[in-house]
Amino acid sequence: MKTLGITAAIGALLMTTAASASNLTVYSAHGDEIFGPLVSAFEEKHPEIDVEVIVGDTGALFQRVQAEAANPAADIQWGGAIQSFEAFAELYEAYDSQEAAALRLRDPNNKWFPFSLFAQPLLVNTDLVAEGDYPTTVKEVLDPRWNDTRGLVLADPNHSGTGVSIVSGLASGLGWEFMTDVIKTARATPGSTPMFEAVRDGEAAIGWINEDLGAKWEAEGLPVKMVYPTDGVTVQVDGLAIIANAPNADNAKTFIDFILSKEGQTLSTALVNRRSVRTDVTPPEGLPALDALKLFPAEEPADVIKAKFTAILEAK
Repeated sequence: MKTLGITAAIGALLMTTAASASNLTVYSAHGDEIFGPLVSAFEEKHPEIDVEVIVGDTGALFQRVQAEAANPAADIQWGGAIQSFEAFAELYEAYDSQEAAALRLRDPNNKWFPFSLFAQPLLVNTDLVAEGDYPTTVKEVLDPRWNDTRGLVLADPNHSGTGVSIVSGLASGLGWEFMTDVIKTARATPGSTPMFEAVRDGEAAIGWINEDLGAKWEAEGLPVKMVYPTDGVTVQVDGLAIIANAPNADNAKTFIDFILSKEGQTLSTALVNRRSVRTDVTPPEGLPALDALKLFPAEEPADVIKAKFTAILEAK
C-alpha cells in the first residue's frame, strides 16, 4: 500500500500515462487509522493488486473526481456522507455487487455503497471542561460558558462530509433557527479532522466527533470525553463508489466486494470500531445501542446544506 497526500499525488498522476492492470487507486477522505487496516487486509487477500491511497478532505476529493471526469486518475472514492455521493451520482459507475443483499441500505441505482454507520456525539476537552460542566443536550453548545474555554468548533460542510451530516441532521431535528445560531457561534474548521483535533489539542473546548475515533482517543487516555446528547445525536452513513470509466474497473469491483463482505465488515468493526452496514455483523463493543439514542439523520441534500451554511457564515 502506498499513501500520498492529494497535492503530491496530483503531480505523480500527471506523469502517469497509463494505469497498470495490477493497480488500484483510491481517493480517501479517511485517515490511515480507518483505511490502513482494511487496505492491508485486502492486499493480503489479493496480492496481485497493489493499492495506492490518495488522501484529501471530502470536498476536495469530490472536486478532483469531477475535474478528472473526462480522464479519471483514480478507481475508487472512499469517504463522505452518502448524501454527497447522491449529489454527484453522474461521476460514478453502477455496479451490482454480490454483497449488496446483506446491506442495511443501498442505492437503488447501485452508484454508491454504504461503508459504515456511526453516530456523531459531542466531544469535550477534559483539561478545559470540568466533569460537572459536561453538556447533556446538544442545545447547550450555545451556552456562553464555552466562550471562556476556547469555544465551539464545527466542520465546514463545504469541505467535510461529516460537516454535512452534522449540519443537516441538527437542522432537520432541531430546526434551522437553532442551526443558524450554532453556525454564528462556532468557529468553522476546514474539514472534520481539524475540528476533531482542535478539541483533542485544547484549541477548543467542545465540538463533534465520529464515535469510532472518540472511543479510540478515550481508550488511549487523551483528554477528551464523548457525550451523547439526550435531545439528539446526528448519524452518518459513510460511502464509497467506483469512479465512472475507472482505469482499473475490475479491481475496483473486487475492492468493493471485499469492503462490503462479511469479512471486510467484521474487520472494520473489530479494527476500526465502526458500526457495520451489514445485517449479519454485530456492532462494536462499548458503543451505545443506536435504538437507545434519539438520532437525527441528514435529510437535506448536500448542496442545499453547503449553500445555507455559506450564506449564514457570510452574514455573521
